[in-house]
Amino acid sequence: MSPIWRTATSTFQVCCSTGGDVYARYLVRMAEILESLKIVEQAIENLPSGPVNVDVGGRQVLPAKGHVHTTIEGLIQQFEVIMTNRGFPTPVDECYAATEAPNGELGFYLVGDGSNVAYRARCRPPSFIHFAIFPLLIRGHLLSDAVAVLGSLNIIAAELDR
Repeated sequence: MSPIWRTATSTFQVCCSTGGDVYARYLVRMAEILESLKIVEQAIENLPSGPVNVDVGGRQVLPAKGHVHTTIEGLIQQFEVIMTNRGFPTPVDECYAATEAPNGELGFYLVGDGSNVAYRARCRPPSFIHFAIFPLLIRGHLLSDAVAVLGSLNIIAAELDR
C-alpha cells in the first residue's frame, strides 16, 4: 500500500511498487498520472479568486501587448524584461541548487565572478544519471528487451548530449 501524503492544500498517494521490472515501472507511471490528475483537481479547487498574474509594475512579466503598443511605460517595461544585456552584479561565489523534476532531480551549478552574467553555468539533468544504469538493467536480457527497458526509464535523448 502506498503511503498517503497530506499537505496544506492536497492529499495524494506516493506511487511505488515492490517489483522492479519494466511492467512494474509502467504500472507506477500510470498510477502517477492518475495521482497527478487528482493533485491538479485539488489545486484548482483551492485556487484563490482574483488576478493570478504578478503586479504589472513589478517587471517580472511582459506587459499586455495593448499596453506596450499604446504607452511608453509599457514599451519600457517590455524592454526591461527581455533585454539580455541587463543584469545585476553576481557575487564571487558558486552555488548548486536542485529541484524535483518529473524525471528526477534537476540541478543547476552556477559560478559568479562579480560581473552581470554567470562565469560558468551547468545543468545536471535526470536522464543523464538514469541512463548510466542502463547497461546493468539489460544484463542477461535479450536484445529485444532493450527497447522496453530503455522506454521504461523515460530517457530524454537531448539530455544525454554531454
